[in-house]
Amino acid sequence: MRKNKYLLHIIIALTITASVGITACKSSTDETKISADDPTSSVVEENKELESQKNTRDLDYKSLTVEDLTKNLISKNELTDEEFLELVSTYRYVPITEDLNLEDGSVTQQAFSLLDDKNVKYTASQNVLKTLIKSEYPQLRGIACELMDEFNGAKEENIDLVKEILKTETEPFVLRRAVSVVAYKAGEDPEIAKFLLDMAKNENPGVRERAAYWLCIGSNKDIEGAQDLVFELMQDENKEVMRTACEKSGVFRDNTKITEYLKTILLDDSKYELHGICGKALIDMWLNPTYMNGHNETAYNATVEYIEKTSRNENIPEFTVLNYMSGISDTGFEEWKVQNPYYNKDKIISAMIEIIKDPNANSLARASAIEVIHAYGKKEALASIKSVIEALTDKDASFIKDVFSKELTK
Repeated sequence: MRKNKYLLHIIIALTITASVGITACKSSTDETKISADDPTSSVVEENKELESQKNTRDLDYKSLTVEDLTKNLISKNELTDEEFLELVSTYRYVPITEDLNLEDGSVTQQAFSLLDDKNVKYTASQNVLKTLIKSEYPQLRGIACELMDEFNGAKEENIDLVKEILKTETEPFVLRRAVSVVAYKAGEDPEIAKFLLDMAKNENPGVRERAAYWLCIGSNKDIEGAQDLVFELMQDENKEVMRTACEKSGVFRDNTKITEYLKTILLDDSKYELHGICGKALIDMWLNPTYMNGHNETAYNATVEYIEKTSRNENIPEFTVLNYMSGISDTGFEEWKVQNPYYNKDKIISAMIEIIKDPNANSLARASAIEVIHAYGKKEALASIKSVIEALTDKDASFIKDVFSKELTK
């Protein structure tokens, strides 16, 4: 059985793509996953697990030590279902924080860490998952969702389990995690689609943030009402909800309202902290570097206007915008250029040269500009700026020259 690294950091890593504080991506990673065994469907075993869960109800948790929780476990090669359930169920005593995580540093977290150090294996069987998801404690229902949240999507039987509890679930800690279990099916399941749209309106920002992310993933973007909701979330009062919605909104590349809103932010110098995410979304609209299937001229012009700004400083242009621009795929680039006549290679390269020459610009932005020139103009364009690089004498000149030399060897 595969070792569960998830529980080692369950408090820190229980979904965050940012914690209401999240970033972009899906909230769980390979290191936050645990495999689920084939179900045994044994009534006797399920009863044992329920009894095991009961056994920890009256613990004086505050007085427990790691040794108390692990003294009968650390000598084992692998925990039984009953042993695993009894230990993981002690998370019910751990407070849920405002940002919808479990409080860090609990004795349960430390116990799982010790088991990992001792190479004791553990896994969540289907019966364990069924027990946890039906628990009266939101901590355990949320953990069940995390354990179901596989890299390639949850099993159908687990999706059904989650859909069942969602009929009555109100706890934000659970709802946030439930979104990540079922949302990838929203484009094909009307019941899940409705749930996802409802979560985008939830009063808890942690729940809204996850909904914002998933409304922009795959076929979910085609759900009726998704675009309007994402536009609302782009203006959410909560910073993390707003950031996630803005960053992922590039999938709506034909939406004029979203395009104009992103453009307004990108060209506003006072909102430089949002330039990275809004610039990325606009680039997804006109280019989409990974798949080379963007086609939004307004988004392209906004990006060019941004990189041509002469009021450069440590924050403008934001280096991550240039770095993202440089990540084009050679496959399909020539075809993309034919399909999008608004593209002007010389204009982009010219803007990059001016950024490189400007000592007021962020050194990472100047370095990223070199990469953009290489990506769009190939080796010929890169070699043509050698004299520009050699003429640099400012405090970052040595760094820029080193980046240029390395880029030439690629």
